[in-house]
Amino acid sequence: MRKIGFYIIAFLIVISCQTQNNIVSVEPVGLDWLPDSDEFNAGAILVPENHDNPDGKKIQITYIVLKAKDTLSNKFPMIFFSGGPGGNTISPRMIEFLKVHSMRNERDIILFDQRGIGYSSAMPDMSYDAFDIMAEDADEEEELALTVSMLDKFKKMCEEQGINPEYYNTIQNAKDVGMLFKHLGYEKYNLFGGSYGTRIARVVQDMFPEYIHSSVLDSPAPLSGDFLVNRLDSYSLALGRIFEFCDNDPDCKTEYPGLEKDYFKAISTLEQKPLKTSLNDSIDVTINAQDGVYLLRRLLYQTNSRENAPTLIKAFIEGGGAIINEVLSFEYHLTGGLNLTMLLSVEKYENFNPANTPEVISEIYNEYPLIPVKLGFFDAFYIAGMNWHTNNMPLEDRKFQDSEVPTLIFVNRYGPVTPPKNGVLFQENLINGTLLVLDEGGHGGGNRGCKDQVTINFMNDPNAVPDFSCLNIFVE
Repeated sequence: MRKIGFYIIAFLIVISCQTQNNIVSVEPVGLDWLPDSDEFNAGAILVPENHDNPDGKKIQITYIVLKAKDTLSNKFPMIFFSGGPGGNTISPRMIEFLKVHSMRNERDIILFDQRGIGYSSAMPDMSYDAFDIMAEDADEEEELALTVSMLDKFKKMCEEQGINPEYYNTIQNAKDVGMLFKHLGYEKYNLFGGSYGTRIARVVQDMFPEYIHSSVLDSPAPLSGDFLVNRLDSYSLALGRIFEFCDNDPDCKTEYPGLEKDYFKAISTLEQKPLKTSLNDSIDVTINAQDGVYLLRRLLYQTNSRENAPTLIKAFIEGGGAIINEVLSFEYHLTGGLNLTMLLSVEKYENFNPANTPEVISEIYNEYPLIPVKLGFFDAFYIAGMNWHTNNMPLEDRKFQDSEVPTLIFVNRYGPVTPPKNGVLFQENLINGTLLVLDEGGHGGGNRGCKDQVTINFMNDPNAVPDFSCLNIFVE
């Protein structure tokens, strides 16, 4: 009888733990690869698919806590927000990287996969299908038709799996984080977001300021703006700066004396004769004009983009498949490992403008002489994606609130998708915000060791006078 009573008490304790703060904890699925070690604490919680209907369908949010190396440290933990939208965080590679990272010396690091990604009730991913479309020699009309067909296919897949794409967005993401904060039970958190992760972190600051000790935002992605037009604008700006850099750099100018003219020649060459090649994983690809623009823009994400962009332009002209393969280091994921279904669900809600019809978009292209053809993938994805779901965030709500949270912003001067003006937009509503424009290429790259140390110092004491002397800061 005593034995039965013991089991009943133990069962009640388990139920109590599972429903603490009214948040249900469940076993994470698929983390068998995680080492059995006291260094890690893995778990999952159930959250509403639609937080406005808390009693409705639930989805799973999976997390891993990497414990601080200094077990006696009482520093507030850091929670990481991945980019994208659609970039997963939890992976063996990420764990191995962070196990030895200095960020973990004195604080726990919290990783979680955002809803619809990776180990958190993932949506079916259209990335591979999208790559197959780009790999074909499809003109702009054909690419749009193929993209419409692809979205129809994945919309049906979501319906069959009971997934409602209209609820996969930054606002719902941020509310998931609020539940995770309560579940983990720390007094305060340091936020660290990269690219799209800055958008989530910034919304979390607004929703849950009482939990935030500091916030570090690298390559800021605003809540306002337009999915396609912003990309046209930032690509044109970054490319123009590459041309300017080459014109003023003696070595680059000697090797590429007319880089801007070569760029237009490369696009024209690809229009007349698309280039057939294979990328790193031996997938055959036909690169036409709009693909060439897409791939060059993709290259600009790399830290060494100022050096490699001229090489790629020359390879387009000369048909150098091997050179293209070498400088791109491309993979069989159109946007670099992002779940495109999640990306579209998020951006359709908060970064699509229903007023931008194909006719309006064609007129907008006239404002960007450095983009003489449609932007491969993104143009068709934007136009076809208008019908992905019907949920649109009101334009007047696409803004951040005033925040007193100490915030540090990094942005690269030559960034192809998050230009310096994004940092200015972020800083506008920050009462205690510092913006650092780095004279660097790429998307979030640069002097990583220095940035890490600056970040650690900031998280330790966000109100101290900072030392940025190791950073390559751009001064007008």
